[in-house]
Amino acid sequence: MKISVALCTYNGEKFLREQLNSILNQTCNVNEIIICDDNSSDETITIIQSFQDQFPDIICLHQNIPGLGTIKNFEKAISLTTGDLIFLSDQDDIWSSEKVEKMSQNFNENQRCLLLFSNGSLIDENGDEIKSTLWDKWGFDENLKSIWSDNKMAFKFLVEGVNKITGATVCFHKSLKKTISPIDLPLNYWHDGWLGTNAAALNGLFFIDETLIKYRIHNNQQVGIYEKVPEIITLEANKKFITRDKYFYKLKKMYPYLNQYFPYQKKNFLQRVLSKLFFL
Repeated sequence: MKISVALCTYNGEKFLREQLNSILNQTCNVNEIIICDDNSSDETITIIQSFQDQFPDIICLHQNIPGLGTIKNFEKAISLTTGDLIFLSDQDDIWSSEKVEKMSQNFNENQRCLLLFSNGSLIDENGDEIKSTLWDKWGFDENLKSIWSDNKMAFKFLVEGVNKITGATVCFHKSLKKTISPIDLPLNYWHDGWLGTNAAALNGLFFIDETLIKYRIHNNQQVGIYEKVPEIITLEANKKFITRDKYFYKLKKMYPYLNQYFPYQKKNFLQRVLSKLFFL
C-alpha cells in the first residue's frame, strides 16, 4: 500500500528537523510527505525546503497565506494525499522507527480497519521522558479500552465530545476521506475526534496498544495536553464555526443507521450532544 503522511506546520523550527528525520528513517518507507504550512514566520519553510532538496520525490510543500487554522490546515493536507494509508503528523513529535511498519501491518491483517490510533510516551521540550503516556493522561485504562473495543460504545463517547484519540498517533484508510470532508466542527471539537467518530460509525475504529511516538509537551504546541491557548488557537476560535442546526443535520445525514445505536429519542440525544459541544 502507498503510504502518505499529512504533516501540518506553524512556526515549528525548533523541533521540525527531528520529526522529519524520524518519519524518513522508518523500517517501512513512506511514499509521500504532504506538508501544509500555516503561514510560518520563523525558519520553518527554510528547513522544509532543505529536506525537499534531499527528498524531492517524497516531500511536497504547500503554504497557506493567510493561515487557515489547525483544523482546516489538516483538512487541506489530508485532501492532498494520494496514498492508501494516511498518517497524521504534528511538527514537534518523534516517531518510533517501526511506527509505519506496525500500523500498516495491522491494516493488512484487519480488512475492517478504517482508522487506527496508538499510545505515545510523553517527552518534555528537551526530549527527556516524563514517565507518562498519552493514554495515562486521557485516562484510557484497561476498562475504557475494553469499552472502546465495541465501536458502538466508542461512537457514543465520541459524539458526546469524549475523545481518547490523539491525532498525532492516527493512521486511516483513504476510503475515509470521502466521509469526513468538509471538516466543519463546533468550537473545541477537533479533527481527530471527528475522524474517529466517522470510523466508529462505520465499525472501523481500532487501536494498537503500543507507544509508537514520543509526544512532546511544550509551551508553544498548537494543540496538546497542556493547552496554553496560543495564537493559532485564538485564530481558530475567531473563525466562523458551523451552527448547531447544521451540525445536527450533518450527524443525522451521515449516520442513516443511527437508529441502530439510539432507537429511542434519537433527536433528543443528539440535541443533548450538541448542547454539550456548544457549552449551552
